[in-house]
Order: sequence, then structure tokens, then C-alpha cells
Amino acid sequence: MLTIVANLIVKRGEKLLPVIIEYKGTKGKLEKTDRQGLVVLRDATGKFDYKQAIPKYAVNGAAYYAANIIKDTEYKEVVVVGINGTKDAANEIHYEVRTYVINASEPELPIYVDDFENLDFLKNSEPAKSLFFQKIADVQTDPKELEQRAIRDDAKIEAVLQELNQKLHDEQQIIPSQRINVVAGALMAAVGVKDTNGDWKVARLTPGELTGSTEDGNTDGEKIVNKIKNFLKERELPQKKQEQILNLLRTNFVDNNLNQRTDTETQTPIKSIYQEVYTRLIPVYDVTGTNDFTGKLFNVMNSWVDVPDGGANDVVLTPRYVTNFMARLTQTNMNSYVWDWALGSGGFLISAMNLMIDDAKNQYSNNLTEQRKQIEHIKTRQLLGVELLANVYMLAVLNMILMGDGSSNIVNDNSLTSYDGRYAYNEDPFPADVFLLNPPYSAEGNGMIFVEKAFEKQTKGFGAVIIQDSAGSGKATEINKRILRNNRLKASIKMPGDLFKASVQTSIYLFEVGKPHQKDDNVYFFDLREDGYTRTNRKKAKVNLHDTNDAKGHYQEVIDIVLDKTKKTNYFVLDDNYYKGTINPTSGKDWNYNKKVDIAPTEADFKKTVSDYLSWEVSQVLSADNPDFI
Repeated sequence: MLTIVANLIVKRGEKLLPVIIEYKGTKGKLEKTDRQGLVVLRDATGKFDYKQAIPKYAVNGAAYYAANIIKDTEYKEVVVVGINGTKDAANEIHYEVRTYVINASEPELPIYVDDFENLDFLKNSEPAKSLFFQKIADVQTDPKELEQRAIRDDAKIEAVLQELNQKLHDEQQIIPSQRINVVAGALMAAVGVKDTNGDWKVARLTPGELTGSTEDGNTDGEKIVNKIKNFLKERELPQKKQEQILNLLRTNFVDNNLNQRTDTETQTPIKSIYQEVYTRLIPVYDVTGTNDFTGKLFNVMNSWVDVPDGGANDVVLTPRYVTNFMARLTQTNMNSYVWDWALGSGGFLISAMNLMIDDAKNQYSNNLTEQRKQIEHIKTRQLLGVELLANVYMLAVLNMILMGDGSSNIVNDNSLTSYDGRYAYNEDPFPADVFLLNPPYSAEGNGMIFVEKAFEKQTKGFGAVIIQDSAGSGKATEINKRILRNNRLKASIKMPGDLFKASVQTSIYLFEVGKPHQKDDNVYFFDLREDGYTRTNRKKAKVNLHDTNDAKGHYQEVIDIVLDKTKKTNYFVLDDNYYKGTINPTSGKDWNYNKKVDIAPTEADFKKTVSDYLSWEVSQVLSADNPDFI
């Protein structure tokens, strides 16, 4: 098999793009992709595939070199060109030329650009050069491509986590609740902290530093905990929160038999676990741009293993596109104060934080000092979450830290019985004006009790809850009536039945807080069961979510209608899959979408019925089989 690798630089104005070209001369060796159409660079173990994909396929080999250029140089984009040439029976040569672009945000995820017949697109002439540069820019900002990349990131993380989770279960017999803390703590020690110049302020703890020493203060577990301590300190978490986290993790890393090895073992169990996290999970963390990395971790832990406390407490991860949808429905911006009373992995706060930071960047695009000040205020003063379960609380803290912090006001408390609505580390009330929630459905009123309790302390703004829609049709009647005395229901959105793996029918209820619901207030009712996504429930599938009909457009259109914006699409038709209606504030069980069918006949209906009958009469008269026919 012939292999030729070449590189060049294409230039347009001040922009320089390295181009890596690899040529093969064997049938079927243009590229190797996985089931999701991704260019393969790593094998099933997570290591670079030096045996098959990289050396034997043109695109894969060029992409590997391009990824290393991104990692080791100042270039932010590299063009990948794979060429394959073969002869047919008539000795004619046929060429395949396929191009991708790789960028610094995800250097191991080539983005398809186009197929060509030759290399003329690389010529230093117009208009070919301009068209090619524009195509490269367009594919990287295409909304559908961005959404698909996010889905692929989730799939990549999930595949690694599934294997890691099973290994911890099979080889170490670690119970699920302890497993989450061990993996979360190992991640803190493994990710390190860099300054704004990219230099290490807290270096990563490498597996080689864990020597199995029994010296007091120098055991493997203590080394990991010390690194976590430095990590938390550099992240500038409040001292009390640092101590709380360290005390919780010390039990898992130091004060148990995972920190000890037997005479027959070559390393401590905790080193074995840490090595798995460091070699398998950190490379994925480094190359994926997911917004909910540890949320995906928790999703795997909760769904692929029998987690007793997860089932009992109804801990369910809300998909990222839903948390973002709800944060936008509540009009979250840089001035919002957002809280979540059943935090889980922190997905709602992460979506809200990202929207708030983006808004701050837009508002202060010409004043970086004010921009940084506002972003810091968002992270430290404008986000609050309450989580009862200690191990889930730990995961939420880690999630927020890895996503840029915002963890200062995550509270380990019971939001229904003891949480008093204040900041975590002072006596000031939290001035919430956005409430986001996916409650445990086993709680009173399918979880609507959380909404009632939160709205007693929140006096303005908006709230959105995703919940079993039986809560709106009879399971929470009395709670709902009490909620409407001081809060207005603005929208009821019926979600896909297979949104969660448990196949529970859910709805999103959107409220305006602090305004009593009047009997003539209009409510938007939406049927979003067909949301543009196709979902599968195959346990071994790497991707169970596919955007097959502009899912992003469906969700955006609902937001546009509810917020009285101009629609950009027409997926929703008034009185077809959405309608305006009223509810009875004293009912409490009429909150759900029910398509109304108007059975009153119109004049047109009457004319059509009479016309159809007369046509039938005439056909009978003219029928040869009719004995009355003369």
C-alpha cells in the first residue's frame, strides 16, 4: 500500500491555514469512521489506533498529524485532505478527495468540509480560494453541526464512562454511592489548574507519583487528597466548603482498605482506580467540549448500574438541551439570580450560568474590566443550588468547578424541611428571580411541593419545572391551587414520552412568579412530543439521540411564541399542535395539553354532507343493479 504525506500552507489575507495531505493507493482506504460517522483516531481502549485507523487510512492519518499540530503549535485550525486513487478494470485511475477541518476546541473531532475531484481548491487563485475558506468557516458554525458535535461528545464520554463504571464494579466491588465520590475526587486531582497563560498553577497528579508508600501522610490516598486540597484552594472556594468536601472524600481515599495493598498486590486499589481515571477519562475530558461532563458521569452511574438510592430518590439527569430550553424560557440573563431546589448534577445551573456569562460578554463587549467583574459576580453571587444526597452534592460541586465554578453556593441540605432560602455562607436571603427544577417525583404532589415551597421565598421573576404531567391532572390538585394564588401559569408544554429512559410522560410548566393567576389569563399549551429528535433505547448504542428534523428549531420556535417573538420557522400551527386557552385557578388539575376538537358543524360541513348524500342517491339510481331503475 502506497502512503504519501505532504503539508503546505494556504493563505488568504492575514489568515494562514496548514494543510495536511495523505494519499493511499488501495481500494477502501480513504477513511475509517465509526457508526456515528466520526473519523476514528482511537481504538476501543481509548489509545491512539496506530495499528489500523491511523496508518492504513488517508483521512485518519492526516487527521492524526493535524491534531498534533493543533496541540503543539499556535495554529487554531488545520485542513485535512485525504486522497485515495485506484485503477478500474480498464486501467483508468479514479481519485477520491475528501476534506475536513480540525480546530483547537476539539482537535480529535474532524469536521467534514467537502468532497472534490482534484486539488484545484487549494490553488492560490480566486474565486476557488475564497469559496474554500468560506466553506471552512460555515461548517464550524452550522447550528446543526454544533448540535451534532455536542451529541457526539456526550456519546464519547458515555462510552468511556460505561466501561470505567463497570470496571470499578467488577474489579473493586465499590458500591455506587462510593464510586461517584471516588471518580469525582480522582478527577479533581487529575485535571489540575492552569493560569490565563496556560501554565500550571496546580499540576496534575500523575499515576507514577502513587508509589504505594505506607508512610504516614504519604500514602497514595493522602497524595490524592492533598492534590484535591490544592485544587480547591486554587479555585478559591470558601474555606468551609473546602473542608466539607475534603472531609467527605477522605473517607473514600484514606480511611478504608482501598488505600492499602495486600502482599499479593503490586499496587494499591486506589492507584488502580486513579490510573483508570487518568488514562481513560482525562484524555476524553481534554478533547471534548461538553457542557455537562460530570452530569454525563452521573447519568452513566445512575442508569447502567442498579443504584438503590438513585431509584428510591428519583434522581434523574435532565438532558442538556432541556435545561438550556427551560433557562431560556425563564428569560435568564446576566442580571438573573437563579436557584434549583433539587440540584442533582447541577445541569440547570450550568445552563443558566452559560447564558448569563454569554449575556455579560455581549453587554460589556467593549469593557473587559466590567465584563470580568460581572462574570465573577455571576459565579459567586447569582447561582444557588440545594441537594440532599451527599454523593450527588459532591458531583454537583465538581460539575460546577469543572465548568468554570459557580459552586460557592451549592448547599447540602433538605430544601423542604430545613433550607431557609439564604446564601450558603452568610445570612443574606438569596434574591431569586429564576427557578429551575426537575424534582424527585416520589415527593408530595409528584414533586410540586418543591415549587410551592420555593415560590413562598421567591417573590418575582419566572420559574420552570419539568415534572410527570400527572402532577397537572390530579396528583397535586391542592398544591397547584395554592401555587396559583400568587403565581401565574404561562405555558404548559407536553414533552416527548421517551425523553427519559423510564418512559415517563412529562410536561414543563412555566410560571410568572408573584402574580396571582386570574381565570381569564391565557395559557399557552404545546404538544412538543415530536421535537425533531429521534431517540433509541439500545443499551449498547453509543448514540441514542439523533437530530433528524431540526430539533433546535422546534425548541426555538416554542420560545419565540411564548416570549412573543417573531417566529423563524413554522413547526407549530395555532389550534393544531399548540393553542391558547384558560384554566380554572380553583381546579388544579387542568394544566395539561389536550388537543381540542371542535365538533360543532359549520355551514361548509352541512353542504358537504348533503352533497355527499345526493351523490350517493344518484349513484344508486343509475346503478344497473338497482331493481327500481327503468
